[in-house]
Amino acid sequence: MRFVHTGAQVRRTDTPAVDGADTVAWQARTRTVVEAGAETNSDIETAVAYLDHHAAFVTVVTDPGSPHPPLGPDFVAELLAITVTALRD
Repeated sequence: MRFVHTGAQVRRTDTPAVDGADTVAWQARTRTVVEAGAETNSDIETAVAYLDHHAAFVTVVTDPGSPHPPLGPDFVAELLAITVTALRD
């Protein structure tokens, strides 16, 4: 999808398993072109767990050009499981 100076590629991903909840997940990669052609890129991962009367959302936005180490591949799934556990307690 595209809006003015920003474009995004979005795709569904494998859903994290959460006991007793339906889940859905997707990833997006965005690119914004700003003054003088400089670019800002972002990676976005979102996962949702649908519970009885609640929905738990986890969204993580990262900078693929960051000098810091990337988050692990299961970071969003683990954070969603922790969020659901906290919501149930």
